[in-house]
Amino acid sequence: MSIGTVLSEGRRRELFRSVDRPLIALWLVAIVSVSRAVSGADGSDSETSPPEFGVTDTPARRTLHITRVDKGPTVDGDLTDSVWDTAPDGGRLHQVVPTAGGKPSERTEFRVIYDADALYIAVWCHERDPDQIVARAMERDDLMEDDKVTFVFDTFRDRRNAVLFAVNPNGARTDGLITDNVNLDTNWDGIWSARSEVDEDGWRAEVQIPFKSLSFDPQIDTWGFNVEREMKSRFEIARWTTPRPAIGVENVADAGDLTGLSGLEQGLGLDVIPYGIVRATSNRVTRDDDLEVDGGGDLRYRSAPNLTVRLSYNTDFAETEVDAREITLSRFPIFFPEKREFFLEDGGIFDFGGGRSDFFLPFFSRRIGLGSSGEVVPILAAGKLTGRVDDYSIGVLNAVLDEQRGLGFQNAFVGRVKRNIFDQSSIGLLTTHGDPNSDVDNAVVGSDYKYRTTTFLGNYVVEANVFGLASHTENLGNEAELAYGANLSTPNDWFDLNLGVVEVNDDFNPAMGFAPRKDARVYSWTTTYSPRPEGLPFVRQTFNTYTAEHITSISNDTESVLHTIFSRTEFESAEEAMIIWRRFFDAPPEDFEVSEDVIIPPGDYWWDEWEFRFSTAPKRLLSASTSFRVGEFYDGQHEVYSIEANLLPSKYWGLRSSYSINEVDLPGGTFDTQLATLRLGINFAPDITWATFVQYDNVSNTYGYNSRFRWELKPGTDVFVVINQNFTDESRLLTTEVASKVVMTIRF
Repeated sequence: MSIGTVLSEGRRRELFRSVDRPLIALWLVAIVSVSRAVSGADGSDSETSPPEFGVTDTPARRTLHITRVDKGPTVDGDLTDSVWDTAPDGGRLHQVVPTAGGKPSERTEFRVIYDADALYIAVWCHERDPDQIVARAMERDDLMEDDKVTFVFDTFRDRRNAVLFAVNPNGARTDGLITDNVNLDTNWDGIWSARSEVDEDGWRAEVQIPFKSLSFDPQIDTWGFNVEREMKSRFEIARWTTPRPAIGVENVADAGDLTGLSGLEQGLGLDVIPYGIVRATSNRVTRDDDLEVDGGGDLRYRSAPNLTVRLSYNTDFAETEVDAREITLSRFPIFFPEKREFFLEDGGIFDFGGGRSDFFLPFFSRRIGLGSSGEVVPILAAGKLTGRVDDYSIGVLNAVLDEQRGLGFQNAFVGRVKRNIFDQSSIGLLTTHGDPNSDVDNAVVGSDYKYRTTTFLGNYVVEANVFGLASHTENLGNEAELAYGANLSTPNDWFDLNLGVVEVNDDFNPAMGFAPRKDARVYSWTTTYSPRPEGLPFVRQTFNTYTAEHITSISNDTESVLHTIFSRTEFESAEEAMIIWRRFFDAPPEDFEVSEDVIIPPGDYWWDEWEFRFSTAPKRLLSASTSFRVGEFYDGQHEVYSIEANLLPSKYWGLRSSYSINEVDLPGGTFDTQLATLRLGINFAPDITWATFVQYDNVSNTYGYNSRFRWELKPGTDVFVVINQNFTDESRLLTTEVASKVVMTIRF
């Protein structure tokens, strides 16, 4: 296997941790025992606070009763509309960090009202020094480093699933779907409006959320509800209810209540979403040029209050940003994350087993519509049914793929059902059928059990998962091949323990999943101790972690080992420093190529590596992160240098760049790998943005850019112009793609 450039973006893989195989049975027993022991206590937070106008506090839930108005305000961020004078004050927020339950450094006020068509929110974020407000983003879903206010609505009050909306001082928005209290999908783009203004008292925002953008049961007059404010200059978070650092605002199991909702109108629940596209492509290598005028669209129908059917014809993803390149020296492929909106929306329903995605997934939607080499395979039509009925979560997806590489039309199917048990736990089934890249019949079926509570021993989070799967592949005989595993985690603020095991048989074949290693058993262990030292006022928190991963074959021959010890210090200024030690073992059974003509022969290899990393606070106009890794690499040496720099001088434009070089010296040869990226964002307004992403690597010896202009003419109607070009390192043009796409939403 030769060194390659792999497309990947998002969180890097966590390190698996080693345990002994006999613990597997003990974990299964412990999971069931813990489940039974605390199921009666698997409930809600018991936070109380003094009552405020419009707000009541009970031992179980904090509650805000809102009022209905004849007509909602004009959403302009001004907040002088007299209708806000009739709304009750939402009540004070409580500090989450740095002091759980403490008094926030700045006051936050909010009010919620509604009319027949929409929900309206006004929020006043007081700030004694407006120069401390951090607000440099205007692009949608890019508020990670800005001040913002987040609102969460559990519209079915099932204490598991919700919809999230956030706005920053520029009026930029983020929204997402929350599944099972832990999974947040920000790739969902709802139709809603927000406007913000900054003045000498701080900043304020006004939000309108049409009821047609939400799924809910009109017969329910109470929703789960929470509010959170982040102040980046102070490294501070405040929340309306449940100010516990161990859980996020997406944990609606412990949210408060929003009452007084009645007479809400959803219309027919039908959205027609047509698109038109003009695309020109040119390939200078094959001398192929093409001009395409095409169209298609989606139909979304809410067949029941919490059940949505989505049909897509001639599915197109022209507006999706290209993947970030990543260079790997491993002999195994790296996980490629899904980025296409059709598959990401309600994608949390298809999550399985609570395992880590980079090692094993029985269903991976990227297998649909992308070939084995990453080439696009047209999706002729696709349909998806997702939602919840009583205590059941349901997901069904089917796609028909166009002919490719000598294969006829292919069909890909996945089905998922989960039943809620206890307050936050579930048991479920998953099945897939089809192989988008083969004409060989393939099927996978499996079951999983998840136990989760946020009140173990009163105030701790515990999650445990057990799963088992079987696959059948036509050309591998009639026997079903198995994969199974279990994991246990305690993701708490000061102490975190994770244990896991996964076993994948040699012929287990999830054709619509991701399983880079077969005939493998992975034991994992992570322990993190994260104190908040009181004697060091300049230190916010330290994270001290040991992780271990031990991978063997089914016959118990050791294949790979990784031990990691790292200590990360988080300062009150939001700077971070980290030191990491890693010890590796790898036993390749045969030669593999890490670079051109550089071979790693089979054998047993142990080596050590040190890494030093420092990051400045993201709130700064110019922020940076740099790291240096040095140590052995198989039977040689390597050094890795990397730097990331972000220049964000204005809400109207910003620049993000990165560069890394890995210098490798092996007996078989010396080489280096280099990877550079540059992101330029130009924001004319929250609804008009232009982003350009440039990448270069010296493995493919190419650089390319993806430039995307988006203009949201009104909520639900967007115009995109996208340009993709790739060049050799000598600036010789290889490929060009220019696409102009218009998408609109018609609601009934």
